[in-house]
Amino acid sequence: MAISFPDTRRHLDELAVNFLWRQWSSIGVAGGARSGDAWMIDPEALVLATSRYGRHDPRLMDESLDWLARNGRRINVLRLRSLDEEWPGVADGRVLAAIAGVLGKQSVLRKWQGFGRPASADAEPEPLFFSAKGGYLPVLGDPDPDFQAAGLLRGPVEHRGMSKAPDTRMPGNLIFLLRAFFGVNARAEIFAWLLVHGSGNPTAIARDTGYFFKSVQLTLNEMEESCQILSSRQGREKIYRVIADSWHFLLAPHGSPKGQRVFPIWFAWMPVFAIITRIAETFAIPGLEQKPEAFQAIKFRDALDSLKPAIDRVAVTHDWRTTTDLRGANLIQSLLADLDSLLG
Repeated sequence: MAISFPDTRRHLDELAVNFLWRQWSSIGVAGGARSGDAWMIDPEALVLATSRYGRHDPRLMDESLDWLARNGRRINVLRLRSLDEEWPGVADGRVLAAIAGVLGKQSVLRKWQGFGRPASADAEPEPLFFSAKGGYLPVLGDPDPDFQAAGLLRGPVEHRGMSKAPDTRMPGNLIFLLRAFFGVNARAEIFAWLLVHGSGNPTAIARDTGYFFKSVQLTLNEMEESCQILSSRQGREKIYRVIADSWHFLLAPHGSPKGQRVFPIWFAWMPVFAIITRIAETFAIPGLEQKPEAFQAIKFRDALDSLKPAIDRVAVTHDWRTTTDLRGANLIQSLLADLDSLLG
């Protein structure tokens, strides 16, 4: 069956938008999206991905801004910067700059000031929102000054004030529970990682949390002094674990039905967003749809090769089946099936 590249690109964008709606709804955004997945939500990855895919859904963009205006202090801006640098191409730097402009006016959110990458002064501003039919949606009303300063045109940002704080009884919101407990710092992610995985070394923790190895190592050493985290040697590696019996209540919050323990599942979301963005960009290569099937497959194999680190990370917790051994339409169909399975 022939694959329509424009339709497939739209499908991937819709897949990402619907997934982001589920995650935002899970942490308190007003909306009717299904929520409550056991996958642990990564707040910083969610913000970065929304800066790109929110351009396809004005309501998603505005409701996420509404949530950030009320709950932006729950976001680790230093980690946001680190993930943005580690996974270039996922976020839209101009949108991040505009969001930072909107939020940075609040004294409690000053850390957001200067974040993102606004367009150069001589660049022509472009409308913020994309139309599903191609091109841009018209700009209604006077341009919002913060978005205009970042090189993007949209109407004034208006906060509805409908967003709520994350419900820490939901398993996917474990990181918010721990940030409320430990503060918005590396301790929350490190402790969450150990709770979910049981035990691990600083290298794996640093890779999955987005913090520098040295910072993770120093933090673990400090936390070990509490006698709530223990360590042991396995060869040259130091393995850390939480005294689970003392902290299992965090995996079964007081709101869980009849005390039922629902364990959150750790997932590295930035590699997922990197994969779907790179594949969508490949479908958008001008003229590729008219090229022979073999040529198309070469482009997608090149994309897969560049995504190998991201795919290896995803494959730890997800059955990723696509390989470069596939040919032609089989390769493309396998890619789409994997992405549907990831985010559907």
